[in-house]
Amino acid sequence: MQLKNKVCLIAGASGAIGSAVAKRFQEEGARLVVGYLSHKPLLDDATVLRFALNVRDWSAVQKCVEDVERRFGRVDVLVNCTGVLGPIGPVSGAQAEAWVEAVETNLVGSFYLTRAVLPLMLEQHSGKIIHFSGGGAAYARPFFTAYGASKAALVRFTESLAHELCGTNIDVNIIAPGPVNSRMWDQMRAAGNAGGQRTREEIRKMEESGGVSPDRAAALAVFLASERSKGLTGRLISAVYDPWEELEQRIPAIMNSEAGTLRRVPIV
Repeated sequence: MQLKNKVCLIAGASGAIGSAVAKRFQEEGARLVVGYLSHKPLLDDATVLRFALNVRDWSAVQKCVEDVERRFGRVDVLVNCTGVLGPIGPVSGAQAEAWVEAVETNLVGSFYLTRAVLPLMLEQHSGKIIHFSGGGAAYARPFFTAYGASKAALVRFTESLAHELCGTNIDVNIIAPGPVNSRMWDQMRAAGNAGGQRTREEIRKMEESGGVSPDRAAALAVFLASERSKGLTGRLISAVYDPWEELEQRIPAIMNSEAGTLRRVPIV
């Protein structure tokens, strides 16, 4: 029960990753508030608060957090599982409106959620904020420019905010979940050749392996939401490739390094 009685707001809780996170948080004793866009998350606990929530709508995000404050008086954890791929294909043919909408969801929506919960967390002198990254955040992702650019910006937002909140007892981190078989992968399959050779190869591997279980990312989210990760902040952590189960004893060393950050490789 690592999250017993912690008020946890999970946005995007009806997707593959979001629903796995909500289930694990429920098992860990959290007092859940879940936001969804199209369909309600399948949770059997009648005490779970559910909100239809479009994170691109600042007023709706504000109202959701205000309702949570009225009900519980606090927000201990924000987990932002929202995200869209946006247009798949060359920039030269991208639909401008769809490209901007993807950035609004992935980046602006993440800012809205963060901005809404921060005053509460600052007042209570504690909090955990967890965002989700994706392919292209730490490397070039041709034909997915809206997704890659917005997720890379979200990583830098997370790191910058962590520095800004130094000394406040609020930790901000971002998870790279790995290739989870989700709605996004269905979109990549449907896009065919528009995603390029690399995407075709990734889809082939996904079909063979079944992809990474979302439970892996959910377990990492529990760790980052719990007191076990206290002081670990401003990091991009891979649920698949980083040994995050061992990080609890290494937090001071990690925070004195550039591990888990985005940095320029000097030209020599």
